[in-house]
Amino acid sequence: MKLSGEKLFPNQPATIKIIPEKPDDLWLLFNLIAEDDVISAVTTRKIQFSSDLTAKKKSSSKVQVHLEIKVINVDYAKDCSTIRVRGRTITSNEYVSSGSFHTLELETNRELKLTKNPWDEKTIKILKEGLNQNGKYDLGIILINNTSAEILLMDNNTTSITHCAIIRNEKTSKNNNSNFEKFFENLFVSFRKHIDMDVIPNMVIASKDSIKDDFRAYLLLEAQKRKIKSIERNESRILMIHQNNIKDVLSDRVIMNMNANVKVIEKFMDMVINKCDWVCYGTKSVEYAHELLAIDTLLITEELSEKKDIKLRKKYSKLKKLVQEAGGKVIQFSDVEGEKLAQMTGIAAILRFPIPNIDDLVL
Repeated sequence: MKLSGEKLFPNQPATIKIIPEKPDDLWLLFNLIAEDDVISAVTTRKIQFSSDLTAKKKSSSKVQVHLEIKVINVDYAKDCSTIRVRGRTITSNEYVSSGSFHTLELETNRELKLTKNPWDEKTIKILKEGLNQNGKYDLGIILINNTSAEILLMDNNTTSITHCAIIRNEKTSKNNNSNFEKFFENLFVSFRKHIDMDVIPNMVIASKDSIKDDFRAYLLLEAQKRKIKSIERNESRILMIHQNNIKDVLSDRVIMNMNANVKVIEKFMDMVINKCDWVCYGTKSVEYAHELLAIDTLLITEELSEKKDIKLRKKYSKLKKLVQEAGGKVIQFSDVEGEKLAQMTGIAAILRFPIPNIDDLVL
């Protein structure tokens, strides 16, 4: 999330400019916007017009309109990663009259301004915590075949996969050297745009073809030509994996050893068998363990944590926050990593102290 504007102080009004960059940013934004806030953004509206005032037929076209609305309600649509904000306009222009009802759709990579009068301490804290987690990645992945390449990032905090770009090769024939060179050039540009080797600790180039070796060689050669030190000094951390889909990449032994969160799952599964009083799973058992302040590590799947049902999503968001405030760790697992956890309700905890027969206590 890109953020600029006035400094925020508790109980003071301020306006900030926000550009959400990924779906998680929209969820953070959804938790920030409240009734009576003012949202300002550019949107499109269909405008009807006719060249002749007496003409019965009217034409229509879409025009860009700047809307500034006072929020009445806000809704989050996970399926399309969109926030819908409904309210009354507080300014007018040639297309929109003041006081009329309108809905703004807020999406990734679209700028907006958020004004609160005032910002309260709790909301400022939510924003700061969200920004502290934003943009931290543990692994960059490039999946390549002869027709296309994908760039993905694994989030260090949630272990979710962020899809950055798809680069297509117009022709599949490797004999067409000029076209193949263009494919690598475009991929290199996207690599530089989305991946900073001084920030992301590990990088994987994956393919079942030799093309991965060719691109790694191209990448290092271009880095040398252009004196890109962040790539040159981190050459040893650019690994290659003989896989061609994301599930197999994340299941590869190289990645498994790299990914500490997988080790947490393995530890949990071992404790279920050998130290069952030190773990629990299922929403009721985990909530009960939290009431006793017994949770050392909360494990939750991305599917459960990002439920489409807003009430459930808020419930699990609140639980994660409460566990963290009590000094516990929270680890969220992607569908691939959390497959075993999903089979065990999708939520579990490693405890600070044993609670014998916790399931019986809850029932």
